[in-house]
Amino acid sequence: MKGSLLTASALVGGGLLAHIVLDDPGYVAISAGSSLLETTVPVLLLLLVGLYFLARAIIESLTARRRLATLRAERRKRRARDDTQRGLLDLAAGRWRSAEDLLTRAAPEADSSAANYLVAARAADLQDAVERRDEWLARAQEAAPAERAAALVTLAEMQMRRGQDAAALQTLEQLDASGDLNSRGLELMARLCQKLGRSEQLRALGPRLRSAKELPETQVNEILAQVQLEEIRSAGERRDVTAATEAWSSLPRATRKLPQAIAIYARALVNAGEAVAAEKLLREAIDVRREPVLLRLYGELVLPDALTPLDRAESWLRKAPEDPDLLAACARLALQAELIGKSRSYLEASLARKPSAENSLLYAELLDQLGEGERARAVLRDSVARSVGRRPALPRVRLRRR
Repeated sequence: MKGSLLTASALVGGGLLAHIVLDDPGYVAISAGSSLLETTVPVLLLLLVGLYFLARAIIESLTARRRLATLRAERRKRRARDDTQRGLLDLAAGRWRSAEDLLTRAAPEADSSAANYLVAARAADLQDAVERRDEWLARAQEAAPAERAAALVTLAEMQMRRGQDAAALQTLEQLDASGDLNSRGLELMARLCQKLGRSEQLRALGPRLRSAKELPETQVNEILAQVQLEEIRSAGERRDVTAATEAWSSLPRATRKLPQAIAIYARALVNAGEAVAAEKLLREAIDVRREPVLLRLYGELVLPDALTPLDRAESWLRKAPEDPDLLAACARLALQAELIGKSRSYLEASLARKPSAENSLLYAELLDQLGEGERARAVLRDSVARSVGRRPALPRVRLRRR
């Protein structure tokens, strides 16, 4: 209905305009410099209408090209997102070559080219393709120069995976020298210092680790505890009980409950001549939980009264008579108390439940001192065969008569 009204109005208006124009077509003169254009109003109107439609056609043509280019770009973006998703799934599924190809192909049109190249570098590293890995890392830095830290931290992680700890630490130190080391890189550097035994460097990183908001406090405490444990060990070697005790007291409560930390402090006390204090520390810890590392150290204690620690170890044994580590500890303590028969029984019971090269050697030494050399040699042969995994297929040797 509305369209009909508009059409009728246009026809009526056009008729009136034609009547006016035909009665008097008018005169139009346009002067431009020395040129003069003379025409009638209808012709001018037709020229203007023609120019309007020509301009509109040109604009629509340009708009169509722009729209087509936009559609093509969106199609490339969509394909890049699909390839990126498939590449990530292939990486998780262990199809590393396919993941690398998909991610690098999608990188130029991906939402984050640098991210694609970083993941592709990880896929290449898993294939031991070090040259391609380095190429993708370089492209990641080119795509996002401001994210240089992400590329170098990724490189350090891959170097650590390959056991190249010194090279990984050097990579992180170079990044740190430029002031671009992030929290993840700081954590990796601390763990490398911990692993490589660089206590002074790790101690210097302490304030930065504690001020890094992205790192959990428990994780920082775990890393820095290694420095303090090293101080405890060093104090024990110097026979400095005071320094060892102060370092132990400064450890977080959670760290002081760790069996390995307790063993380090107990050994430092023993080295410093405080075996009685070490026995008390170990006994209280073993009362809570019988850890092999603590039982082993308790069995090595040398106290003025050798029977007291043996009695305590045997009280634990009554609650756990099948514990091979506890049996071995009782055997060592029985040797300290010169109870040879009891020590032998405990060693045999421990080896029957859990063969051990160290306990086999101790048992063989005991048998040798008891005059059972043949039996001692048999124990050693069995222990070596277990460590190798089989006995050698040695042909029978016959002595020739001359």
